[in-house]
Amino acid sequence: MTELPSSALLKQNIRELYPEVTHGRGVYLYDTAGNVYLDGSSGAMTASIGHGVAEVGDAIRAQTASVAFTYRTQFTNAPAEQLAARLTAHAPGDLDFAFFVNSGSEASEYAIRTAVGYWREKGLPRKTKILGRGTSYHGMTMGALSMSGHAARRPDYGDLLHPFAVAPPAHAWRFAEAGETEEAYGRRVVAEFESAARAEDIDTVAAVIVEPIVGAAGGVLVPPAGYLAALRRMCDRLGVLLIVDEVITGIGRTGEWFACEGEDVIPDLLLLGKGMSGGYAAVAGVLLRRPIVEAFALGSGVAPFGHTFSGNPLGAATCLAVLDILERDDAFGNAQRRGRQLEAGLRNLQAVHPRMADIRGRGLLWGFEFVTDAGSRDAPAPSRNAAGAFVRLCREHGLIVYPAGIAPHNNAIMICPPLTITEEEIIDLLDRLSTALPAMDALLDEWAISG
Repeated sequence: MTELPSSALLKQNIRELYPEVTHGRGVYLYDTAGNVYLDGSSGAMTASIGHGVAEVGDAIRAQTASVAFTYRTQFTNAPAEQLAARLTAHAPGDLDFAFFVNSGSEASEYAIRTAVGYWREKGLPRKTKILGRGTSYHGMTMGALSMSGHAARRPDYGDLLHPFAVAPPAHAWRFAEAGETEEAYGRRVVAEFESAARAEDIDTVAAVIVEPIVGAAGGVLVPPAGYLAALRRMCDRLGVLLIVDEVITGIGRTGEWFACEGEDVIPDLLLLGKGMSGGYAAVAGVLLRRPIVEAFALGSGVAPFGHTFSGNPLGAATCLAVLDILERDDAFGNAQRRGRQLEAGLRNLQAVHPRMADIRGRGLLWGFEFVTDAGSRDAPAPSRNAAGAFVRLCREHGLIVYPAGIAPHNNAIMICPPLTITEEEIIDLLDRLSTALPAMDALLDEWAISG
């Protein structure tokens, strides 16, 4: 009989013993055994300004002393109003309105309700489907997971989910055909997306949803240039909304406020989370274009419903303090500079460890894959869980990285440290990574021998 853990706190991997963090300072975390870890993934791409920043704690204490909670249907509050104004001022085009929730999954759910509600207000109640891609992740709630092409997480809900992830992924390195240029590949996958949408009966489709750069489902899959702009044109042509999920990529992770700015794309709904609060509070949000809000204002007069803690003053004040630090410290510019340094270091390591493949990314969002042989694109057997194995090796060497990819390609690693990381700390990150890679090489050799 399997012995249950002694702790009352249920962990993700029930049989695993987790180190206990005592505190964090900047890009470093410390545990009860005296170990020091460089947080090379910002936790889950969240700790955008690093750990233990006193100014954020001061802002939280000040807001708690004033008012921590007001209910959104009875009051507004200054921090939430200021946060909405600040984010929409930086957003592209007419993304002039914001609604706040507690997680990226809830942001996805709010986008579903908004898209479906918008078409209902416009007299088109049959438009209820939200179409995603075959390699994607938009959250663990049932609506969010219905839009996600994440074969490892969808089975948790089985037949309760809608099969809305219908379009092909956009990853030229793995999926382009022999001799196909990246430009040609980009045109093809957009055409395939449109064909998939039309096959669903376009009169029933409310929106499509994409990550500008795929995160956990693929490990920083950067699409071909022009892909997002082509999807915007496709949505306009088909009469459906475009939802861009920037829960990972937004608020400076790519060196810009929003990744969609790279192609001058204005989505109808833009999802935010993670780095917006830097991990200091559970806050996420949705930015909405003016015509979306106008439809509700001219129709029922009621916006889509939120949650108990939506727009609470404590969470909003926390986000404002994080944005203050990001702007004060030029964190977006730092992400661009340190991103170039990190990319160069990763490519140098690849020259020594050629089973590191397809280094890809932008700003401080980088990924790569492990392959069976140099020059190959073959992933190790899915049962080996190469990504999980390397995460454990890195942790043994004092580095936190993020496992990504879906079997049979569960072989990807994400490296995305806090946006405030210094030049010297990037060198430390690469040094720690270089000590873990030989152990991974040995493991790949062992797997090749044992089959």
